[in-house]
Amino acid sequence: MPPTKDKSTKVRLSKQWRRMEQDDLHQAIIDDCLPRYPLNEPPKKVQVNAVKSLVGGKHTFVMAGTGCGKSRISEMYYHLFAKSKKAVVLVLNPLNALGDNQVKEKISQKYTAINLKKLTFDQDVADDILKGKYNFVY
Repeated sequence: MPPTKDKSTKVRLSKQWRRMEQDDLHQAIIDDCLPRYPLNEPPKKVQVNAVKSLVGGKHTFVMAGTGCGKSRISEMYYHLFAKSKKAVVLVLNPLNALGDNQVKEKISQKYTAINLKKLTFDQDVADDILKGKYNFVY
């Protein structure tokens, strides 16, 4: 797909997040996500560190075991954006089945999500992504 000429499609975090000192950012991420999850499931260090990396504009790769909460990282990051921004979080998965599972999980949590596959990706889907139709793209 050719790049879009519409410069308004780029979404950035507010300066409030991008200018925080690391210790303040760490605590602010924790404080932001606590109301969304059960009290007995506070954010893990690997999750907060990954979100801090994303806030810093870094490409971020997380390699961790099953059940360590990798899926929650994208949710935590997504919630740092103002709802009016229509942010889209792109998550790379090595398997279509894993992407399908992630989409089902996100939809059950009232997010919008799509798993891109060679057979289903077309210009209409690309346009929908650019319009912010999906919160998460796998």
